[in-house]
Amino acid sequence: MQTLANKLFLFTVLTFTFGVVASAQTVSDVDALMQKVIDAKTIPAAGVVVVRDGKVVLTKGYGAADMEGSTPANENTPFQIASVTKQFTAAAVLLLVEDGKLKLDDTLGKYVTDVPAKWSGVTIRQLLNQVSGIPNYTAGGKLVKDKIYTSSEILGLVKDVPHRFEPGTKWEYSNTNYFLLGMVIEKASGKSYASFMHERIFRPLGMKSTTVNTRGLKIQNAAVGYELASGKWQRAKLDEPSQPFAAGAIVSTPVDMAKWAIAAGEGKLLKKTSWDEAWTSAKLADGKSADYGFGWRVAKFGEASYLGHSGGISGFGSFIVRFPAENLAIVVLTNGAGAAQQLAFEIAGLFVPKVGTEIAKQNAAKNVPAIADADPDTTKFLRGVFEGMVRGEGDPAIFSAEMQKVMFPDRITQLKGPLGSQGALKGFELLTSENPNGTKHRIYRGTFESGFKIRVDFLVDAQGKIHGTNVRPE
Repeated sequence: MQTLANKLFLFTVLTFTFGVVASAQTVSDVDALMQKVIDAKTIPAAGVVVVRDGKVVLTKGYGAADMEGSTPANENTPFQIASVTKQFTAAAVLLLVEDGKLKLDDTLGKYVTDVPAKWSGVTIRQLLNQVSGIPNYTAGGKLVKDKIYTSSEILGLVKDVPHRFEPGTKWEYSNTNYFLLGMVIEKASGKSYASFMHERIFRPLGMKSTTVNTRGLKIQNAAVGYELASGKWQRAKLDEPSQPFAAGAIVSTPVDMAKWAIAAGEGKLLKKTSWDEAWTSAKLADGKSADYGFGWRVAKFGEASYLGHSGGISGFGSFIVRFPAENLAIVVLTNGAGAAQQLAFEIAGLFVPKVGTEIAKQNAAKNVPAIADADPDTTKFLRGVFEGMVRGEGDPAIFSAEMQKVMFPDRITQLKGPLGSQGALKGFELLTSENPNGTKHRIYRGTFESGFKIRVDFLVDAQGKIHGTNVRPE
């Protein structure tokens, strides 16, 4: 449920065409890109959507939705969309605001009573903006993967965990925020979350193959989730569907996600003022922007402003991105984690020159050669630290006192989901090394068995403790 982009960020301190919207060459370029990715075993399969100027340019499946059955993915293949669910949950909240059944500045305690006092005063807006300070129930390794949980049991995992910060003072991604919003939706509407989503969002938009899978429903022809092990794809052990709920339980298809992308781009379903709310960055107590609206990241890719969100859950990855100025939307759904976001931006680069320029710049940076390592012992130590982080493990004693507060008990686990499914770490190359004032600042390129590459920054203080780390896709 926690998304790859957000998890990495936290460690910083198809051919079915309607109309002539894009050239045949551009569409064939998407085909070539996706085939290259499938052949490289980056993912088993993907569903891709391109929408421009309110028209579908492309909805198509690539690769194998079910490798054992040799079932090809197509435009109607259902994929788990994981945390992209959050923007649907946000839209449901905004519909209830438009109905007059709740207000954004209402407190959580008005709708969900059995919560800690500190949570009770958090506003609906703060939950939507991920600035509540409520701990993340998917962090810390407390969830039992195949256990069916009640809502009370889910909240019980973090009820006694100290509040992360004063509400509104910081931004921190927490699935608990959107789990609680699902409960708010049920209380305010008098309907189950699934029923409300079907009646007010999926049905009006014609999303006939989209569902909220909170009960382990058998979805016909759905993509099978995979992870890479010893160079081979194997079925992933999936999360129990009762666990994600309103934070990540929606299953959808490329055809249906195209309808959602059109609704967002054309201002359908919600009033313009509601869409504007969803796409406005949260403002923190100190006046700074959090770069996150209501289930949408509000950011830039190079010089291009975008709205987007990623999703990652065992065996699946997803990403939706909108470039408002270019009236372009891309959706990528995969049955292997880790590649959806980069693929979405690369596809966007085929349609928007300034996005393509940034992609080219990033690709050039990927070719930075490794340098000679004059301190292999430090590299051996830091590689071990990073491999531990990918397993969700770490020894607090090797971190500085300040970093211990940041990393433990929750953040040390947050790379496990997105990077743990990429197979073993095969390469760890030193790219830069500096030693200012007795410290060590080192940047490495990590290459996983899947071929996925990341950059890892480490800052080691004069006492030999890790004082900073940053992980980002290459």
